[in-house]
Amino acid sequence: MKGALTYVKVTCGVLVRPGNIEFVERELDLADDEVLVETYQASICDADLRAYRGMYMPDDLPSFKYIGHEGGGTVVEIGKKVREFRVGDKVMLFGPHNSFSNYFKAPVRDLHPVPDGLPMEIACLGEPICVGMFGVFEANPQLGDTVVVAGLNFQGLLAVEGLKKRGAAKLIAVDYSEAHLKLALQRGADIAINSSHEDASRIILDQTGGKGADVVVHSCGYWNPRAEEYYNLCLQVTRDEGRLLSLPDTMTPLKINLHRAHHHALEVLFPAVMHHGFEFRQRVVPRLLRPIMEGQIDIRGLITSVYPLREVQQAMRKFDEDIDQVKVVLRP
Repeated sequence: MKGALTYVKVTCGVLVRPGNIEFVERELDLADDEVLVETYQASICDADLRAYRGMYMPDDLPSFKYIGHEGGGTVVEIGKKVREFRVGDKVMLFGPHNSFSNYFKAPVRDLHPVPDGLPMEIACLGEPICVGMFGVFEANPQLGDTVVVAGLNFQGLLAVEGLKKRGAAKLIAVDYSEAHLKLALQRGADIAINSSHEDASRIILDQTGGKGADVVVHSCGYWNPRAEEYYNLCLQVTRDEGRLLSLPDTMTPLKINLHRAHHHALEVLFPAVMHHGFEFRQRVVPRLLRPIMEGQIDIRGLITSVYPLREVQQAMRKFDEDIDQVKVVLRP
């Protein structure tokens, strides 16, 4: 019943030091505006991998000690002031509240209801889905445009399929994983370039008569050492007065050619849906999930590994070492 819970013991993953996640028992006190959720599924974000590797984390980020911010599950208790959810509701997590746990708690502002008919294994990926789909919406390609997506992580591969279906006449995908490039071709890419052994800039400029692409999406960041290389590639191959979007955070300074953006009047956008306010997300999340609900974008094909939650250490190592992984999920 509402307000009946004083505390609950949970088993949760804790990043005790770089490269080591351990499980501990923890007591959660439920505040008046919080909701307790039994975890159905969590997943590993590129930012989690960055923290796991022990890389520098900006000081305006929340702690990654109690790790996990993607996931969802079933409401099992609500605080005394909560009116937005009831026990039994299915919810998606949009915040850093230790989803690598059998239960987690979160304030109302960091939860969204699961739309009717959306399977839970997809709904629990709602946060990374919305990050990618917001980029697709903001890119706004016009019929006949040439589009480049550089970096085929989860959001990059969403962008390939979404931008092709939004009207891109020619879509060029760039990555260093052959498995990711194969997925991009299956999702509608017309040309796949492996930057490890092909000159991506030359090929893109040849394909566009030397002018560059109309819309370019950069999706290579967080932990990835190729982030700077791909950023400069994107700047180089965006046409004059074209549009360049950067989807992921980079978290460390990059040396990039901003002269190119200024002198050629590029429109550079950072569509960071997660860093808007709660009211904004309330409005846009249902809209961003609609193409998924209607079966226009394939999500299941981007889940490349599934691990029991207790094997999060092995799951993180897999994501760290295997460049062909896209999205690794964890289930209690």
